[in-house]
Amino acid sequence: MKKSKLAFIAAMLMLSSCAPRVAVKPIPADTPPYRIIKMASAGTENIKGFKAFVKVTAQAKGKGPQSMDGVLYFEKPDRFRFTGLAFMGFTVFDLVLTSDKFYFYRPSEGWLYTGPRESFRKFLAKNGIQADPEIIGRALFMEKSEGDEFLAEKSDDGYDIYQARVAPGILLPRMKAQYDAGLNLKEKTFYDSLARPYLYVTMSGKGREVLAVAGKAGAAGTETVPSAALPASLTARDVAHDMLLTVDFDKYIVNPEGLDNDFTIEGAQFKGIREVK
Repeated sequence: MKKSKLAFIAAMLMLSSCAPRVAVKPIPADTPPYRIIKMASAGTENIKGFKAFVKVTAQAKGKGPQSMDGVLYFEKPDRFRFTGLAFMGFTVFDLVLTSDKFYFYRPSEGWLYTGPRESFRKFLAKNGIQADPEIIGRALFMEKSEGDEFLAEKSDDGYDIYQARVAPGILLPRMKAQYDAGLNLKEKTFYDSLARPYLYVTMSGKGREVLAVAGKAGAAGTETVPSAALPASLTARDVAHDMLLTVDFDKYIVNPEGLDNDFTIEGAQFKGIREVK
């Protein structure tokens, strides 16, 4: 890629602090940028979705932290489900996000709420829930949208990969990912349409237990798979909403069978359905 593009982007970015260095096997210095980008995304290319047991802690400005255990489901490109659990595994709430809608159910109340996806965060805030599962998907995976371009350059202790919106006469950064010399992801910074940073995400550790669900000849089983692509925890600082979100992952199940069925809320006797605008 042209150096002028990278210089243009670099001049617009506010750099976040670097994580401590770790012992890694460095990538050869003459590795071309396109190869660096491919290598950086290779760890998650085969991950179509996962189920993870998590502990989520959210803290809004001026408020104390809220923590909850739960089960997180994700399917590329944008489907989520978070089931919040109380003591003894009782469901506190169920939140499902599809490509265009959200669904929210709290068993203690009995109503199923649904509305446009873009309104779900405001709805959650009104119900005292600050966690935003969309942050997790953006943090873990690089998804290219139409008009985007990936650019890579060598940094002092690793590599920086930029995702930028490309249009006639315009090149605006959307995301910057910082990797160490062994291409382990350290941090991501996300930018709004005016190239202002609004979300900082820091990764740490490798997933403690990562299982792949095998389905050969109709037989299901599990095997341990490399966990470099999935962190043990991530911390997201959402400056746009004055919120700090920490997610600790206890175990991942990668590409589980029947994941598609996990994005519906079934088996409950609803009092009724309430539409949210």
